[in-house]
Amino acid sequence: MPLIGVYILLTYGGWLNLLPSEGKKYIYFVVLLTTVILPLSIMPILYRTKVITSYLLSDKNERRIPLLIIALLYLVGAFILQKVDAPVILSLFLNGSSMVVLAIAIFNWQWKISIHMAGIGGVTGMVLAIAMRWILNIQLIIAILFFVAGLIGYSRLKNDDHSPGQVYVGYLVGLIINFVLIRLI
Repeated sequence: MPLIGVYILLTYGGWLNLLPSEGKKYIYFVVLLTTVILPLSIMPILYRTKVITSYLLSDKNERRIPLLIIALLYLVGAFILQKVDAPVILSLFLNGSSMVVLAIAIFNWQWKISIHMAGIGGVTGMVLAIAMRWILNIQLIIAILFFVAGLIGYSRLKNDDHSPGQVYVGYLVGLIINFVLIRLI
């Protein structure tokens, strides 16, 4: 989801689409590396060392270590973007995404909330905050995000992966954390 959020920022985020293409490529590379490639390459190691028994992370107790690793990798991505003087909103979004993952890890001590819904909620919260802050006319993007959130929520319920409360709380955790962080800073 952070990669999708960065794509939305760099494409529809007002002045951000004016960044040089080389700068955008570097930003995409950093985000792809720290939010997709490294987290996915760590999963087989966690599986072989029996930290997790399945890549699906169905057991809430098995989610803790992967989630903490993912949160750390998101922070690394934010740190790299800060060091190269990328627009602050990008590192802020990755920091917010890391906070969302940490919140999920904390919730998962007691209750298994939907990581998928927290992810789409985080992107939606970021887009809403940016639209309000920068007065952007991106209602279509916001409508698409709400529609996709509905589809993801429906699929989590249909597959019996989560209860309705776990889906709603997951979405709200992502939405609120990123919205508040980006809107207030």
